[in-house]
Amino acid sequence: MDNKEFNERRHNRKKQECRFRLGIQQLWNYPIINLLWILFAGGVVLMVITEKRFVTNMEIYPLFKSVFSACMTIMLVIFPVICAIGLIQFVGFCFAIRDEADMEIVFGDKRDVKNQPPILYYKKRDRKSGVTKREFYTTIPMERWKEKKDAICDRLDIHLIGDITYGGKKHNKGNHICFESAEGRITAEREIMYDDEF
Repeated sequence: MDNKEFNERRHNRKKQECRFRLGIQQLWNYPIINLLWILFAGGVVLMVITEKRFVTNMEIYPLFKSVFSACMTIMLVIFPVICAIGLIQFVGFCFAIRDEADMEIVFGDKRDVKNQPPILYYKKRDRKSGVTKREFYTTIPMERWKEKKDAICDRLDIHLIGDITYGGKKHNKGNHICFESAEGRITAEREIMYDDEF
């Protein structure tokens, strides 16, 4: 395995982890999304009913009956767990894709962005103040994020509150970039021109 392949695999593992984490956050932040679990539970019940009908209609050699029933039970446990993880990651994907696509456009002129674009790690909007906090996992250095500050604001149609900082609880993670913003751009105030002749 060469370095490029190793980096791609590591980036994909981190992406899966971030999607799962973001999905859980958004299920917590927006309780209405939890209605998806009703559909999920209905699917699991349907699967159990189908499995029971399938097993009762099958004629199995007595020697393999215990092994077959154990395999079916394991499948009934593992498959819903995998589907639940996939559902959480899908929720994370739905909330992340737009911001990540915008960051890829902002930093799109750099080669490393095409291979490892920023991944949305955290996003929360305060309903009272309208402030949204975003945190990205990224391989792009802080210097370049600060250079592209105006482009980020233009692309997301936001204005920053404070400055772009490192992420993490203590704001000391070098591969996490964090910023708070509110909707809409703030235009620079035009200077009033005076004419001395009047």
